[in-house]
Amino acid sequence: MYHFQVVRLTLLVFFLMFLAGSIQAVNDSSYISEMEKYRGRFVQSLWQSEREPIQIDDTVYLDFFPISKKYKLPCKFIQEDEPKPFEMATYSGQIQHYIKYGTIELVLDDIPFSLELYQNYEAIRSGAFADYLFLPFKDATNAETTYGGGRYLNMSISDIRREGCYVDFNLAYNPWCAYRMGFNCPIPPRANHLEFPIKAGEKTFRKPE
Repeated sequence: MYHFQVVRLTLLVFFLMFLAGSIQAVNDSSYISEMEKYRGRFVQSLWQSEREPIQIDDTVYLDFFPISKKYKLPCKFIQEDEPKPFEMATYSGQIQHYIKYGTIELVLDDIPFSLELYQNYEAIRSGAFADYLFLPFKDATNAETTYGGGRYLNMSISDIRREGCYVDFNLAYNPWCAYRMGFNCPIPPRANHLEFPIKAGEKTFRKPE
């Protein structure tokens, strides 16, 4: 009788493990499907933009890392007590004014790190994009598999309040300066330079000369 109970328990454990794995696979599949739809909309937005950073024929040169849920990370958000405007340089040489809205703390592959979130000061004063948070960053893939000037992420205050703090590096995208000249693309501040690679999001735009 004891042996039979052990067998039943073992089978139950394996069944629960299989069920958990199946649920995870379904969740991952659903996530990847949603991300693929998002990327399609992102690509469309580039050539449909009034400023046209790329032409529709150039979308074939856009490249991305494989989508992986590994790079959707929970984070701890710490809001800045008294944010003050500061100057953020751009690759065109112009200066833009931002405030540091807060800091997020994350862990990837057992490596703890932090990044700063910013808001455009002029946009806040005008009342536009009050919910928008800007996360520019550099990492060890820059100038190799990704654009040398770093990449960007968009977040929002309302999402953090409603869903908790998450950062999804699968959504990392290139500044428009990666496609052609003529844009004022902010340079990621030193605080957001990572020494390890983030193998997620958009890769280098490689259009033949």
